[in-house]
Amino acid sequence: MGKNKKSILSIFFLVILILSSVLLLKELAEEYQYQAMQDRLKHQMAEGTDNDGNGSTNPSGNPAGDGLILKKYREVYEKNQEFAGWIRIEGTLIDYPVMKPKTDNDFYLTHSPEGTKSKYGAIYLDVNSDLHNSKNNYLIYGHYFRDGSMFGSLENYKEENYFKEHPYIAFDTIYEEGTYEIMAVFLSSVYQKNQDVFKYYQYTNITSEEAFNTYVSQIKKMALYDTGITAEYGDSLITLSTCDYWTENGRLAVVARKVSVPEEKTSPNSEN
Repeated sequence: MGKNKKSILSIFFLVILILSSVLLLKELAEEYQYQAMQDRLKHQMAEGTDNDGNGSTNPSGNPAGDGLILKKYREVYEKNQEFAGWIRIEGTLIDYPVMKPKTDNDFYLTHSPEGTKSKYGAIYLDVNSDLHNSKNNYLIYGHYFRDGSMFGSLENYKEENYFKEHPYIAFDTIYEEGTYEIMAVFLSSVYQKNQDVFKYYQYTNITSEEAFNTYVSQIKKMALYDTGITAEYGDSLITLSTCDYWTENGRLAVVARKVSVPEEKTSPNSEN
């Protein structure tokens, strides 16, 4: 009887070990495939960039309103017209293509930029974002992962010192390059429709000065610390949004305003 129990336990632990190994290999394979996809997209961008890295074009049959698609993004866009740009934060793992779904705002929660099923999903713009209106608020979503991948690195912005070390976000749409300076980091939630509270995720297309001022005022009130940076009506904003487990349906948001060139960073309390 004792030998049978030992045999059963041995088989049980062997099965657990095999299943764990299979799951680990599957996770590693998906991570490798995702990185390979990233490399393919970067290679396509490199091929599409001319010698000086500039130049724009308007692909035949793909009207871009009053904008021209940047040459470095043309090849990627022609293969997938839900490709909307690229986001990168120096010194972090954030260096990803940005997608924009045509209709389903949840599609890229479970699909890679190439449209395949993936636990990583993709970094993507809210479906209501208007790429032709740069004087707007681009709302960009991404999953939180503890290893810092996707928008996992945003959690570090809860600490003011991290913001001081990483104050800028490079975000290009397919039409123009952009550098953004972080102005607010705050915690929020996804609320019920009938709750009369400020819902930052509803400010995807800000069409009036009043709505813009309300948005800026509210995010500054909710900010975890004072960055010393604000924005005026007409500025272009981006809002990066990811999950945060400080509460049920919690969210962490990082808001930045577009700047012409990176400005010298000083502490809000520094003296001249």
